[in-house]
Amino acid sequence: MLSIDVRSSRELQALILSMRQASREVAKIARRYTREMVLPEWRKAVAEHAETRVDHIVLVDSARATVSNQDVRLKSGQLARKLKGGGRVHELSKAREFGMPTRVKEYTGRRGGKTFPVRRTTTNQLPAPVKGGRVVYQAAASIIPRIAAVWVQTVVRTFAEAVEKE
Repeated sequence: MLSIDVRSSRELQALILSMRQASREVAKIARRYTREMVLPEWRKAVAEHAETRVDHIVLVDSARATVSNQDVRLKSGQLARKLKGGGRVHELSKAREFGMPTRVKEYTGRRGGKTFPVRRTTTNQLPAPVKGGRVVYQAAASIIPRIAAVWVQTVVRTFAEAVEKE
């Protein structure tokens, strides 16, 4: 899981404290505007890192962003929606993001009274294992600083507009 430690940034600490103290209506507007700004950026970043059509179906189409008073969460691959082949997005997302090791199954076959060794390799349709992730984690690492900046700017602008209206 990737995240920003707000203890290292006075601006983010001030943002979180101000969101806690804001009125309910102003905080709601700030969350809505932040989500409207963050979601297209997040989907674009995931799409840029996706390589195959299956990555787009499983990871890009399921990219979501949620905004609360304390954080912005970037999600992908957590839908329970069924895909055309019968699998579900949340079941396939981990395998598409982190890959699967190739499994080798060895057994003895028989034909015409003779025995011979058989070696079968499975899960070749999935990418090779990658410890740091292939699509979502790479996209998150590249977009998190931009998302934090957008969040701060949006909240400050929303607070400024609320003060002007009063």
